[in-house]
Amino acid sequence: MLSTEIAVVWTLLIALSPSAPVQAVSPDLLLPFERTEVREPCANYEPTKQPFFGETHLHTAYSFDSVALDTRNTPADAYRYAKGGRVGLPPWADTRTDEQAALPPPPDMRSYVTEHPYCMPGEHCQFMATRTIQFPEGRALDFAAVTDHSEQFGESNICTFEATETCSDDQDCNPGVTGQGCASDNMCRPKGYNSPLCVIARDELSRLRQGTAASVFAALENVSQNPTRPAFCGPDGALCARQAKLVWDKIRGDAEAAYDRTSSCTFTSFIAYEYTAMAATGRCVDANALPCWDQAQDNSIPDVPDAGWSPSADCPSGSPCINNFTGNSGFDNLHRNIIFRNDDVIDQPISNLESPLGCGFGADCTSTPGWAVASPAVMLQRLNDDCIANPAKPRCDVLTIPHNSNMSRGSMFILPENTPDGQAEAYLRNQLEPLVELVQIKGQSECRYNANTGMAWTNPPDELCDFENQGWARLAGAADGYLTDENQTTESIPPRSYVRNTLASGIAYAAKQGVNPFQLGFVGGLDNHNGTPGQSEEQQYAKSGAHGIQSFATSSAALSERFYLGLETNAGGLTVAWAEENSRDAIFTALKNRETYATSGTRPIVRVFGGFGLPSDICEAGDFAARGYAGGVPMGGTLQREPRPPGRVPQAPSFAVSAIMDPGWSGHPGTPLQRAQIIKGWVDSIGQTHERVYDVAGTTDAEDKVDLQTCKPIGAGMNNLCTLWTDPDFDPDQHAFYYVRVLENPSCRWNHYYCNARGVDCSKPMGVCRGQATEGLEQGCDSDAECGEGVCTLPDSYEEFEYSQCCSGIVPQTVQQRAWTSPIWYTP
Repeated sequence: MLSTEIAVVWTLLIALSPSAPVQAVSPDLLLPFERTEVREPCANYEPTKQPFFGETHLHTAYSFDSVALDTRNTPADAYRYAKGGRVGLPPWADTRTDEQAALPPPPDMRSYVTEHPYCMPGEHCQFMATRTIQFPEGRALDFAAVTDHSEQFGESNICTFEATETCSDDQDCNPGVTGQGCASDNMCRPKGYNSPLCVIARDELSRLRQGTAASVFAALENVSQNPTRPAFCGPDGALCARQAKLVWDKIRGDAEAAYDRTSSCTFTSFIAYEYTAMAATGRCVDANALPCWDQAQDNSIPDVPDAGWSPSADCPSGSPCINNFTGNSGFDNLHRNIIFRNDDVIDQPISNLESPLGCGFGADCTSTPGWAVASPAVMLQRLNDDCIANPAKPRCDVLTIPHNSNMSRGSMFILPENTPDGQAEAYLRNQLEPLVELVQIKGQSECRYNANTGMAWTNPPDELCDFENQGWARLAGAADGYLTDENQTTESIPPRSYVRNTLASGIAYAAKQGVNPFQLGFVGGLDNHNGTPGQSEEQQYAKSGAHGIQSFATSSAALSERFYLGLETNAGGLTVAWAEENSRDAIFTALKNRETYATSGTRPIVRVFGGFGLPSDICEAGDFAARGYAGGVPMGGTLQREPRPPGRVPQAPSFAVSAIMDPGWSGHPGTPLQRAQIIKGWVDSIGQTHERVYDVAGTTDAEDKVDLQTCKPIGAGMNNLCTLWTDPDFDPDQHAFYYVRVLENPSCRWNHYYCNARGVDCSKPMGVCRGQATEGLEQGCDSDAECGEGVCTLPDSYEEFEYSQCCSGIVPQTVQQRAWTSPIWYTP
């Protein structure tokens, strides 16, 4: 929910508006959004809308890669945390007495889906949390969607099932409903539980490591050209599909239990899942470097095809397809979060198994033949048919949110061809994919710049794009596949991996074809695998990480830039939706209309309107929102060419920008704002795209710094920013987009909190010389060689690796947190 300070500020802003005050909604009031569910009207209803902070990307123990990391929080626990409750984190301790451990399960404890129970510190149970986590007072979320990986719903429940019911034969387990049988220990477990792959999975979990099992599941179900289930699922996959249905029903039930349908409207939960495709494709050896499967060769020299190559059917240029290329470590990330409007949802998730992405034009493509590699058209069409256009589900509505295009090596946003199939894909993406996750734990996807080399992925270079970038072009890259600075180029990491370039490609496509496949608003998320939605605060991330027991178990993982969940990760982002009330219909409408913005984890309140009739005193009159809606469109909207009499000079659009700093919470003040920028992209008359960054409010003050010893800010900054800016370079004949980027003053990045907690001070030598012949002349040192006959001795609080990484400069010690509003488009 809104923090107390933000709530006060926002109430004051509303009070100054000429619109009606916060009011109860009568059932017969004509709402600006469709009410598709039965619920009480919200008492807190604001016609000019309110900012609701939420989570759109979160994993729990129902994701196989989460439970394999010893996460035990389920969706029910995640919603409890989102609403301000306390939950546990690993490692877990068995605190049962011998007598308690010997007791049989209580009678009538039948469970279809494993509950992953645990208890809190000081209690007695098999899994006692040794760490806990809870939001500070006033920082609970307003809404959340739990997006567990759908491909392994059934497999995970089978392999990691924790039995609760005794039996003497299979019939005691109600196999027709549960898919369970009576195991040799007289406990009901799903069929397949004792399969070799499941045994390996549990063995790896017991040793707190991921390895063979996770790799086998991913190879079969997530990264393959033609995905398939493992053998224990049965010849038709029915065993795992049945278990997946049970998990899906549990997810739906947990979301319903968390949803506040009363007039208080304190919390909204969305039924959701993640579609987790991550293709192990090759690359076409041409300028476009498109992904390919057909005729892929394991070439001996990186980036150079072997002699005697054959052209790939997946490469329009007729070039060869190679697997050995710079930046090939990992897989093309093609994940999407699927979020439903209400409780009228599809019967079972459409995962990468049911509707894989396009597998190309080669003879080996059997799952989605005839569709370009990485095309989501088949999946989107099935989602449309099974939900939106399904007469059996009249209230079903859905949207998809791609994430981590920064790790897709350019495969997430490939422009559709100018063919009937390409046009169909463009339309489907425009209608079902209104948003993109701009920032999360594994980096930001807005844009890219490398300050160490001057390499830019935008033109002109934007130095503020040197922010939370990862050293891999693809997801789950290995340590030896890490791209050092000199290998981070626009060839190894294609520019279309980034959203700003994608927005430009979208308007260029729309200028020619009449539909924009990439009309993307912005959201932020975590991709946290602890089951703790909205846990985006830097200092907390330094303590708990986001990926179960492995995350920050040792500094060798946390501080390693070559561990893709280590040093270069960040605490993740948040989504803010502007809606009239905190209900599913209102917030989903905001998401679908793109009236959203993303933050890098903090909670400023940002608003923008664009139009040809915005008043010049919009920042002074006290009714910013009402006048903004009256004279323009909000973030996510589209401006049309202004009608004008012949001979009249066209008027340029103006943009009203308002930002209020995150107030923080008791004992932890927020960081003041530094400046606001507008990023514009446009297409000229010959189809070339351009961009420019404008500073529109605030200043760049060199005195805005951070005390690295205390992490206290130095410099004034601003509590709020407001301005009206008119485009000085407007051409009414050019398609364009505009979005706002708001920057806070510098603050400590999570790694500096981590290093401070261990007593590392990079302004001093690593250790002190001890044992020298001359006593009393102890001196600072960074190695034994500096100590003569003595030894360079470190404090007990840190080791040499920790000091080295903390002071390496691989990532900065400070960061400028920020917010990005969804674009406003201009269409001639």
